[in-house]
Amino acid sequence: MKVLLVNPPVYDFALHDFWLKPYGLLRIAEAFRRKNIPHDFFDFLDRGHPFYNALNLKTDEFGRGKFFSEEVKKPEVISFVPRKFKRYGLPRSIFLEFAGRKNYDFVFITTGMTYWYTGVREVIDTVREHWPGAEIFAGGIAATLMPDFYRNLGVDKVVIGDDWSSLTSTPLEINPLDETPCYDVYEKLYYAVIRITEGCPLKCAYCASCLLKTTFRVMDIKKYAELIERLYFQREISDYVFYDDALLYRIDEGLFRLYEELKQRKLIGKIRFHTPNAIHVRKIDFETARLLKEMGFVTIYLGVETLNPQLLRKVGEKLSFIDLKDALENLFKAGFQRSQITAYILLGIPGQEYEEVEENIRVISSFGINVSLSEFSPIPGTPVGDEAIRKYSLTDPLLTNNSVFPLLLYGFERVNYLKNLKNALRSS
Repeated sequence: MKVLLVNPPVYDFALHDFWLKPYGLLRIAEAFRRKNIPHDFFDFLDRGHPFYNALNLKTDEFGRGKFFSEEVKKPEVISFVPRKFKRYGLPRSIFLEFAGRKNYDFVFITTGMTYWYTGVREVIDTVREHWPGAEIFAGGIAATLMPDFYRNLGVDKVVIGDDWSSLTSTPLEINPLDETPCYDVYEKLYYAVIRITEGCPLKCAYCASCLLKTTFRVMDIKKYAELIERLYFQREISDYVFYDDALLYRIDEGLFRLYEELKQRKLIGKIRFHTPNAIHVRKIDFETARLLKEMGFVTIYLGVETLNPQLLRKVGEKLSFIDLKDALENLFKAGFQRSQITAYILLGIPGQEYEEVEENIRVISSFGINVSLSEFSPIPGTPVGDEAIRKYSLTDPLLTNNSVFPLLLYGFERVNYLKNLKNALRSS
């Protein structure tokens, strides 16, 4: 019996290694390792693969960088988008060189964004061609949100969320939910992703977090401290990236406990932390800001979304202008530089006027921090996502691409103007 785990390539208008790792698939690899189940792991988005050695693609100081890409024909349904469409990731030939002569009984394919299904389909087609008898499982974000879509795409079984009952009829009885990610599958590693909490207590109308993880819980902190210690001393990994959706909730059990564990191991001051999933503004009092600084956080991403109180009431009402102002003052007082802080604001959510986005950019930029435009993608199963899918007849998931949907609302010229405005204010 042999298992193959695959993180597919991505077909999209843009993709950058902004600390991208197939977190769930890495936990499955750890579960297989602990049960001595033979398995192989292939990540099409592995920038540490030897294939990259001959490419002149830079990696920044925090481990982020560009993926190898090739321009491909744009699918007809999104042909109106005036941008190049590309396939990101290792060539198919590298995958076949790695796995082509082996035999697999089971193939696990992870899924990310709902509009990335083209890469999943490529892997399904390759598996059917080379291992026609293999049973294909799909899991992860998109498979959980659209299980029927992936069954129709050609997989045999879909793992929905944390329900692993579909494995009971196979020799692969595992439950990876309490496992830490296995980074031994990578020959070269620039950073490591961790998650010390799962789920989110908030239920924002545009977000799928509560659909993917129905309850909020704090993980075994000691296990994650041990993982960080091992990666630092054995592989010299200095950058750790939180995938938590609510990192600052139950902070005494979670983040503060991790700080104490790392302090005992004399790792504080040697490692750095990042928050690309954004942290909740209302939770940043001065004590929390000081903890973040002391731990070694060097990039702070804030989930601002919008400063429009009417729209905030519709999508979640996580903050107010005063909350943002107070949080920034606490971060500055704790010693963070403005250049270390980025605020995510929404672009193109239904009900959001074009002028409102422009005002948000100008107001938040006036604090001297960075602004990042979170281009809205309608997520199936969420109130705002389902409303947009119905209203705009988004019958193909490709139309929910975050590079596509804002164009339907504002048009290319206006979206481009907002992006240029954001960049101009940042550079000034």
